[in-house]
Formats: sequence, C-alpha cells, structure tokens
Amino acid sequence: MLRVGFIDHHLDNFHANTFLRLLHEELTAEGVRVVAAWESHPVGGDWCAKHGVERKSSIAEVVEAVDALMVLAPDNLADHLALCEQVLPAGKPTFIDKLLSPRLSDAQQILEAAQRYGTSVTCSSALRFAVELEALRPQLDGTPVEAFARGMGEWMGYGVHTIALVIGLMGTGVTRVADVGTPSSRFLAMEYADGRRATVEVRDCENMWNVFSWTFGAKVGNIYYVETVKDYNGFYLNLMKMVVRFFKTGESPVSLQEALEIVRLLEASNRSQQAGGAWVSL
Repeated sequence: MLRVGFIDHHLDNFHANTFLRLLHEELTAEGVRVVAAWESHPVGGDWCAKHGVERKSSIAEVVEAVDALMVLAPDNLADHLALCEQVLPAGKPTFIDKLLSPRLSDAQQILEAAQRYGTSVTCSSALRFAVELEALRPQLDGTPVEAFARGMGEWMGYGVHTIALVIGLMGTGVTRVADVGTPSSRFLAMEYADGRRATVEVRDCENMWNVFSWTFGAKVGNIYYVETVKDYNGFYLNLMKMVVRFFKTGESPVSLQEALEIVRLLEASNRSQQAGGAWVSL
C-alpha cells in the first residue's frame, strides 16, 4: 500500500473530499490510501474522524507517516509556500493542488526548494485533464495555430483552470500577454514566441455556476475544433490517476516549466491591466 498524507488549510473542502473519495473508491485497485492529515485552520466537524484518516498534530508527523504528500489548500493558495517549506525537505514525492502559488516569487521559491532537497513535485489544475480535452487532442491533425478558452471564477484562484485548457492545447512558450478586460471579467491575449496567439476569458459573478461553463477550442489549418467541459467527475478522476502514477514513478505529464508559466501568466495579466491593457512580457 502506498501511504498518502493530506496537508491543508482546512480539510473540509471540496477538493479534499473529492480526492479522498476517488483514491479510496474509484482507484482502490491502485493500492493508494490516505492515512494521515493535518490542517492549520480546522472548520466544521472532525474531518479526519469522519473519513477514517489519522489526524496528526503537525506537518512533520504527517511527513513521517507517509510515502507521498498532497499539499491542498485550494481555497488558500497563498499558504502553499509556508506549507511546502515544511514538506519538501523530506524528499518525498509531492503533489501541489491547482497552482504553485498566486505569487510568482513564492512559486519560484517552492521550485527552488524542491530542487535543493531533490524532491519530485508536480502541480496542476484538474481541468488540464478534462475528459473532453484529452479526447480532442488526438483529433488535431497538426499544431494549433490559435486557441481559446472561456471559464469562470475569481482570477487568481480560478483563472488557472481556464488557462490550463489553452496550455493543454497550445503548450508552453508564451512570451507576452495583454489583458483588456476588467477585474471581474478578464480577457487575456497570449502570444507565443512563434507568433501564435490564444485568448482566455474568465468571468466572475454571483450566478457564474448557473450561466457559464468551461468551453475551449483550437484551430488547425482553417478548421476549429470546439468542446465544452461536461464531465466534472472525469477531470478529477483523470487528475488523481496522474497523481497516482506520479507517486509511483516520479514522472508527470505536467512539467514544472508549465506549472510556473501559468503563475507567470496570471501575474503578467494583472500587470497588463494595471498598464491599461498594454502588452507585457512574461
């Protein structure tokens, strides 16, 4: 059995519940079990007792008890550096949920620490593994000349998901961006070193979950291929499949370059808005 530990801000959140369920139920044959957890700011009831996971009084105790670690805190991404500083020195494979950090300097420090301690790290949005994205890619007969993605949510917390769809189609290598949207309705143009471009729209509003969905597409030649994300459990399941493979092999389809580039894109988009929508370099 491969023993996994959860490190979180508060464990009573959708990601912790979903990841635990997938690992213990749909992926039970993989022999992965969440056996220990720690949270800095408990809320609600006793999450550990409810799910049969041993509650530890410190991160160090979790690290000692497991073979691999998951740094979650999806609602508190700014905590990732502080959490990772206590996890990475152990040298155990570590998955960082959703985004390295909303701060570029923190993200860089996390990767520097991983390199210093020889710790294998992976980090990704679940949308990077959308069922619809994985089905679309084999249909693309050639390199996309342009792409788009539309989604919803607060930019620094949820923009990563929509950007991940574009990166999943176009790859990394963005050199500059321009964001001509508003603080709550982002419209980001991304330009690659080879001149290709992509656009990302992310809207934040009270009823966003009722009126918006994640839609994406890529143009190859003069044909556009477009899909809408519908299988929500599917992208979480695909993400956990990737995480299990990473824990067992140390290999991840998401490079650290990609994880860091998404942080750069989010940060550069804010600089572009502050400059009135001007192009800014990554």
